[in-house]
Parts: sequence; C-alpha cells; structure tokens
Amino acid sequence: MEKLQIDFKKIVEKLDSPVLAVDYDNQIVYANKSFCSMFNTNCEMIAGKNLYDFLPENKDTVVIKEYTYKITKYDDEYYSYYYLTVVDSQMEKIYSDFISTVSHELRTPLTSIRGFADTMLMSFDKLDKTQIQKFLTIIKEQSNRLIKLVENLLSISKIQVQHSNLVFKSVNAKSQIEQVADILKNQYPAHPFEIKCAADVPNILVDESKFQQIMINLMDNAAKYSYEKGVVTIEISNANKENFVSIKVKDHGVGIEPENLGRIFEKFTRIENHLTRKTQGSGLGLYIVKDLIEKMGGQIFVESSTELPNSGSVFEILLPVASYTSQSKKKLEDR
Repeated sequence: MEKLQIDFKKIVEKLDSPVLAVDYDNQIVYANKSFCSMFNTNCEMIAGKNLYDFLPENKDTVVIKEYTYKITKYDDEYYSYYYLTVVDSQMEKIYSDFISTVSHELRTPLTSIRGFADTMLMSFDKLDKTQIQKFLTIIKEQSNRLIKLVENLLSISKIQVQHSNLVFKSVNAKSQIEQVADILKNQYPAHPFEIKCAADVPNILVDESKFQQIMINLMDNAAKYSYEKGVVTIEISNANKENFVSIKVKDHGVGIEPENLGRIFEKFTRIENHLTRKTQGSGLGLYIVKDLIEKMGGQIFVESSTELPNSGSVFEILLPVASYTSQSKKKLEDR
C-alpha cells in the first residue's frame, strides 16, 4: 500500500467516477469512496478482496444497479487501475425507442390514407356512394390520428425544452368534462359516458385548454381500453386533501398488472394485453397528462386490478381549488 502514491489517492478520492487499484495478483489495494458507495460497503472491507468479486473477468462493461459502466484499465509498474464511467445507454435507448415508435406511428396512418386515396382515384367511377363515404371516413380518421400524434410530439418538445406558458383561470370542471364527453361520444358510440358531480364542488385553478387536453387523454383511454359497451364514469368531488378537487376516471377494462403501474407514465410505454393490441397509440398520452397536472400544481394517482373481469382502472387527479387566495398567489408567481 505504501507504493500507492499519496497524490494519486488525493486525486481519485475527489472523482465522481468509481476507481479501483489492484496488484498483479488481482487483490484490491485501494478503492475510492465512489466505488465503495456503489456497492454500499466500507472501503476498508474491500481492501484485500479479489478484483473479480466486483468486476467481471475479460469484459469492458459491467451493469451495476441498472446502470452500464465502461471499464477502463491503466497499468503502471506497481498496480492496475480500473476506472468506471457511465455509458449513456438510457439516452440511446430513449432515442432508439423514439425513432422506432414515431416511424411506426406515422407509417401506419399514412399507408392507409395513401391506399384509400389511390383506390378512389383509380376506381372512383366504379364506387358507390356508401363505399366512397366509407373510404373518406377512414381517411379522415387516420388524418386525425396523425394530427394527434403531431400534437403529442409538440407537447413533448415543449416539456423537454421549456415550461409551457400556462394561463391560469377559474374553470368549472363539470362543464369542461361535459364538453369533452360530447366530443368523444361520436368517436365511441358504444361506450356511455356517465358524469357524476357532488354538490358544492368549487371551480379549479387551471389552464383551460390544458385541462381539456388532460381529460381528453384520460377519457379517451378509458373508452379505448374498456370492453365493448363498457361505461366510462367520471366522478367530481371535493378531495380529502384540503383545497383540492378530485376527478376520477373509471373504465371497465382488463386492468393493469401491479408491476406495470409505475411504468405507465413513462414515455413510449404501452402495457401489452389483448385490449391494447387492438388499439392504436404512441405511449405519450399519460406522460403528457402527468407533466401538465404537476405543472398546474396537481397530482395524479392510479388504482387498478386484474383479478376480476371488467375490474378496470381508476385514474384520480387532484387539482387546486380556484380560491381568491390561490388566484392571488398564482398572479404573484407569474410576475
């Protein structure tokens, strides 16, 4: 240990990167604090142990606590030094997922639009009125799908680059939700939308257009992932948490496995089951919903079960009450 230079120790102790020094028998003679904390152990206990108790043999990477580290080795006349640096595989995976997901989501509706447009151009005089109306309806639906995807991607870019400019105002939640239900009833005629509002529920302090975007996403998902003729229930009430309004969106679908509940708000995440396989989506909606709710000072929770048929999921959002105090505080924050 005497051979290990004092200057070297002072340098590596200050490094965020884990560093290890071993002799030519692969016995550890020194590990810096970063390396020891990575393994939740005392540095004195690491000294004297074998290198391969911690790092793989003949490999240039190692996975520790879900992070991939690149192993770089340097030799001098006394010791071998191992530096571990994080490989940004997470960003590479996000980028790869983004490209593959967006490519797929764009290609599918564009293929449909082009296919039905070509059919109409080549065989227009042979098509009857019903067929023309059917093809035009499909083209319109796929165009709407493209618009929604682009809007989601634009929302993502705003989230990533800067805070969206939110305009807060006092909003009647029931009135806004009824408007959203009227829009979605045409899209999901087989799913009744049932709105229940408790008495004396105050207005909420939100950005009106963003609140509509949140409710469209949640109610659209509830209908999309419910079994046929499943009722979508929206309950509005005073929350147990003071100065907040609770809005619950309940579906009658297959439900979400407990291990997947923590993943559903991540970008490009879609839980695989027989209902999601029948529907189209980019896995961006809930990520955007969560971000917007939190930007407006709210919270979102989810409860779900897969044990009983049609047990489905309940998404609850809490949004601040539009009191005089809260509005005054928001105006001061915006200045």
